[in-house]
Amino acid sequence: MLISFPNMGPNWVAFKTLFTALDLDVVLPDPTNREAVKIGVKYSPEFVCFPFKATIGDFKNALDKGADVLVMAIDCGPCRFGFYASVQERILRDMGYKDFVMIPLDQADLLEFHWVKTLQQVTGRSDPFIYSKFVKAVIFFVKKAKLLNDIQTAEGLYRAYERNQGDTTRVVKKLLLKLDETNTLKGLRNFKKVIKEDFTKIDVDKTRNPLKVAVSGEIHISLEPYVNLDIRRKLGEMQVEIHQNLSLWDWVVHKFHLNYHRKWLEHLAKPYVPMDIGGECIWVLGEYIDRARAGFDGMAHIYPFTCMPEVTARTIITNKLKKVYDLPVIFFSFDEAMAFEGFRTRLEAFVDLMYSRREHKLAHKRDYLKQDLDDIYHEYGSNFYKECFQMIQNQ
Repeated sequence: MLISFPNMGPNWVAFKTLFTALDLDVVLPDPTNREAVKIGVKYSPEFVCFPFKATIGDFKNALDKGADVLVMAIDCGPCRFGFYASVQERILRDMGYKDFVMIPLDQADLLEFHWVKTLQQVTGRSDPFIYSKFVKAVIFFVKKAKLLNDIQTAEGLYRAYERNQGDTTRVVKKLLLKLDETNTLKGLRNFKKVIKEDFTKIDVDKTRNPLKVAVSGEIHISLEPYVNLDIRRKLGEMQVEIHQNLSLWDWVVHKFHLNYHRKWLEHLAKPYVPMDIGGECIWVLGEYIDRARAGFDGMAHIYPFTCMPEVTARTIITNKLKKVYDLPVIFFSFDEAMAFEGFRTRLEAFVDLMYSRREHKLAHKRDYLKQDLDDIYHEYGSNFYKECFQMIQNQ
């Protein structure tokens, strides 16, 4: 039995350990690339979401490598994501792949413990002795998800301060490999120190005052660098500090009903969207309000072309929120036809706009502070973000 799953940025590290901790063999698809997208475009419905097409290409690559069990997350609600697994299975069989099993990973509510049945189905075991392995696998998965979130936090900060472009990218790649090879509880408990040690080796210019930009949107587009044209790295190399709440860890904590930050975002968005309409719509709206109050310089909203919940969020931001909070925002809807040069030009123009806006505010600093002081948070970011910021100041 060879198990595989689609790419979603660096999160392969956590998903891989979920299955290897159960003594199962895992085959990873190649990183999402042009060929995978071409395959997905060829065999997928024309107007389906871009992540559907990209993951079809990932699955084909995994099957060609010998995988015979594919695991695909599903969800409930109005978002089309809930139909991915069943439709993709049919498409893959029509493509000629017959000897495989598609296992849907129901993540509608992790407290209902449907995922235990999924693990039983994957392992083919339901005896009492397997449950201790389930517990170990889930602990390793959650711990690695949290560490991946810490790496993402440090990456978004350090890249804006690095003197030698590319240092942060190289450190992140090495850390992902180290985290993949760390499979003991003691090693995982000490891994945050490893993250700090590796990032402190980066030569930084602490005199910089980078722009603070939030990246928000649909989860697959936000976390998979190939499909979003590596927007985090592009902005970071323009000396922009990236803040991105959305991560595998953020999602897991939310599904266990322990993500109080998301509940705060839902509270902020409730006057505009009083119910969940799918995707990340509610949290995108809440995050726009939250980042505006925190005094951010801008926000990038990224999502798949034709994604109904995200288009709804964009419309509300444009027609309602921007008039109230005046936080500059740029929208990118990604599909297979997205042109890199046009994308880069828009990003550069957006960064220039934010710098001009900052200079204008500094020129009228007294009036600006008097008007907006109550809306600006005095402190912002997680504890690990503050630790990383202090590390930069101490270098």
